[in-house]
Amino acid sequence: MNEKNPLVDLVHLLILDRTFQNQYNDAMARTKEFDQEQALDAAMHLFWKQGYEATSIQELVDATGVQRQSLYDTFGSKHEMFLQSLLRYQALGGQHLSTLTKRYPKGGLPLIQAIFESIASQTVGDARGCFAANCAAELGSSDKAVAERVRIGRDGLEEVFKRCLVQARDARELKNSSSVSALAQFLVNAFFGLRLIAKTRPSKAMIDNVVSVTLGALR
Repeated sequence: MNEKNPLVDLVHLLILDRTFQNQYNDAMARTKEFDQEQALDAAMHLFWKQGYEATSIQELVDATGVQRQSLYDTFGSKHEMFLQSLLRYQALGGQHLSTLTKRYPKGGLPLIQAIFESIASQTVGDARGCFAANCAAELGSSDKAVAERVRIGRDGLEEVFKRCLVQARDARELKNSSSVSALAQFLVNAFFGLRLIAKTRPSKAMIDNVVSVTLGALR
């Protein structure tokens, strides 16, 4: 019988906050006239590329292949579709993080390193940056729903890092004497900084250097 991994549970609890999971599930449970996840993925990629304000309903119709009225019937509004797209992005990110926690069940520095190596690969390969960070930059100061959703994702990632750092400290892997909370916040800042800098199309060497220095600060 496999033991439950508390880090996996933490990812599900915090990254995929239950209130917002319910909102996502409610939208997906409405009358099906088309593949809703496929449509939502198309909308997510369009919003990710263009941002909220620059994306029109007609462009969403064209990208999803779904008639305008069906989109409204399912999602209610462009704004709600944007929020559901953000939820979809965070759900996919949470699934990836959950996969990493299963691969490194003891957590600690090996899991932190795996997370940063993964994000480094994404940074080099995808110049769109982080969709959640893009949402915060565009709407975080004017849209409470977007700001709250991004904050929950950020705080969830911070808690995952805290858990890893406690495990690293207990295993005597952690040499930095700063508090676990301060180090977790440092890692969150480095994580999102890497994804934001993707928009400048940095070299792999530059990203590798950033990751190396970030991880070196813990040892």
